[in-house]
Amino acid sequence: MIQRFFSLIAVSALVAACSQAPAPEPEVTPEMIPETVANVRIAPADQPVAPGDCAEALRRAASKPDLAVDRIPSPVVAKPAPLQKVPKTALRKDGSADVKVDVLIDTLGHADMKTFTVVAASHPWLVTNVKSVLPKWTFSPAELAGCKVPRVYHFMASAPARGKTARE
Repeated sequence: MIQRFFSLIAVSALVAACSQAPAPEPEVTPEMIPETVANVRIAPADQPVAPGDCAEALRRAASKPDLAVDRIPSPVVAKPAPLQKVPKTALRKDGSADVKVDVLIDTLGHADMKTFTVVAASHPWLVTNVKSVLPKWTFSPAELAGCKVPRVYHFMASAPARGKTARE
């Protein structure tokens, strides 16, 4: 009987020890970060990015998606063509129409449609059409200091008023 009593106490102690919550993870402090990670060189924004300094080029592109670059993004394959078979209801009374949108082109040459922004449009159909074709296009990405960087692409299209010529 005493042996059974001690067995129950041992099992109870074992169950109690196993049921305790694990210790919380220690909080990361600056002292724990290796010096090579903590001391990253950041070039002043007014100085050009050194050729091949892709970390700095990407940092600048992330902070300012419309920054000046060595090469802006441009369409390589623009199929399907936008604004095909525009309904007459999408045109103004004089037959004109325009649409301006911005979208970020990533380093792989794809439009990031989460960033799609309408700057101006004369009719919602034009926006819907452009929004449906841009993700199908392939772009050459922007470059800064020899590095591919994400950058905003400004898309603009317009139709002149009927009867207007270049001389008028």
